[in-house]
Amino acid sequence: MGVIYPKNPRFNRLAMRSPDCAAWQEGCAHDPALLEWEGRYYAYSTDTFGAPSGYQIRVSDDLLHWRYLGSAFALQGTEQAYKNGEGGKGKGNLQEAYDWCVTARRKVPCGVCTRTDGNFSLWAPHCVRGADGKFWLYFCLTGYFGGSKSCIGLAKSDSPAGGFECETLLVQSPEGWRTPNAIDPQVLFAEGRMFLVYGSFGMGLFLIELDPQTGLRKDGLSYADWDAGKCGFGEYYGVQLASGSLEGGAIRYHENVSVLENGKWTKKNYYYLTCSYGSLSSAYNIRCGRSERPEGPYTDVNGNRLVCSTDLGTGNKLMGSFRWEDAPVDFFCPGHNDLFATSRGVNLVAYHCRTNFFIERGASISNNFHYLYLGQYVFNSAGWLVMNPNRYAGETLQDVSEEELLGISGGKFEAVKFDQRIETKKAKRVTLTKDGAVEGDYKGSWRLYGGRYLSVTLGNEEFLGVVMPAWIDHKNAAGLTVTALGTKSGMALYLNGRNGIS
Repeated sequence: MGVIYPKNPRFNRLAMRSPDCAAWQEGCAHDPALLEWEGRYYAYSTDTFGAPSGYQIRVSDDLLHWRYLGSAFALQGTEQAYKNGEGGKGKGNLQEAYDWCVTARRKVPCGVCTRTDGNFSLWAPHCVRGADGKFWLYFCLTGYFGGSKSCIGLAKSDSPAGGFECETLLVQSPEGWRTPNAIDPQVLFAEGRMFLVYGSFGMGLFLIELDPQTGLRKDGLSYADWDAGKCGFGEYYGVQLASGSLEGGAIRYHENVSVLENGKWTKKNYYYLTCSYGSLSSAYNIRCGRSERPEGPYTDVNGNRLVCSTDLGTGNKLMGSFRWEDAPVDFFCPGHNDLFATSRGVNLVAYHCRTNFFIERGASISNNFHYLYLGQYVFNSAGWLVMNPNRYAGETLQDVSEEELLGISGGKFEAVKFDQRIETKKAKRVTLTKDGAVEGDYKGSWRLYGGRYLSVTLGNEEFLGVVMPAWIDHKNAAGLTVTALGTKSGMALYLNGRNGIS
């Protein structure tokens, strides 16, 4: 039986922001995080100009097409109540968070802020189903964009569609970058334990353990305890996982990952940490490390812990800005991802991605349009996480023969090879020959093994990857993609092939 390719998903075409947020579909979904419940999928994302305050919720039946559902918190018309200190039950119960973050407009360098007039600046949510049967929304509120006066709290609802009310705050950070920035919460369940990953820039990413029965801090500590000197820095803020100019940490635990060592396949258990490096509007890229413990250390292919200095650093680079040949839409500044597994066992990276499409057509002067993308992730033969660069179209991971790999495009592939630089990578052309050579813009060798694993050697570096069916959207055709990772550089290599590429 041959390869089963995905059918045309008929993705919604990208559109600019309109006055009607209900028509945005995948548009303006900044910092997405996913939840599956009763056969449907929910995406929670950061507040965006033009939508009601309180987080956007989108819903999908197929993970391919999304529609706007509403707000997680019912904050419309509550401005005066919060200004008066009356933002209690029925209004989101966010008064404590608001009071911590509220900032006078004269101190704010930009318009994204929690203001004295009752405006909120909610960022990067994550929702899970809790032990009590309710839906637990981990939210964060910040005083203003680029500042550290922030807090993370837990809100609950009987429905994933909204009506969330804050229960309590879990982590608070003051102004001045003397502590981690308490934003970007992500929850991890693994081996009977529960954790909260959080942090952004400054001191980087941190981890604290939660009680899986309540969703609250396991240690019961509060900011008042830290402020009064009743606990130490590490006790309150947790374990540092990564440092520098990075944010949006997400961790997922995988058991029995197949790893090829000394010619034999073994099974290993790993925690995988992904996060985003660099400026969100010009340099964002997705990095990854792994560990055998939730507390780390998380390291890359070279054994280095994850550190970002400005826009560059250690960590395996899974995706950065790139463009397929002749593609009208580029992938620009992909990042702030969630690691999500469906009930059917499909592993997905959910992330937002910008584009210069509208600038190039004279329709906009900004690339400030970001879209909800999903890409399937798998593990190469060394057990490192790699992600399909094509948007998820319902494809299934399966074995591929050499004849199918070469036959899909006559051996001709578009190739994207990343490095540390942040410039948009443009696709090159390569040919895989029957005798195992790589010819074209990159030269080297290749071999297929284990049914779906591919080794590509370019110059003095071997890239270990996986062959996957894919929908190649800019060619309007199904095909095969190779997603690989350099064994020395930790940089991703993509190959896309379909019938008709010449």
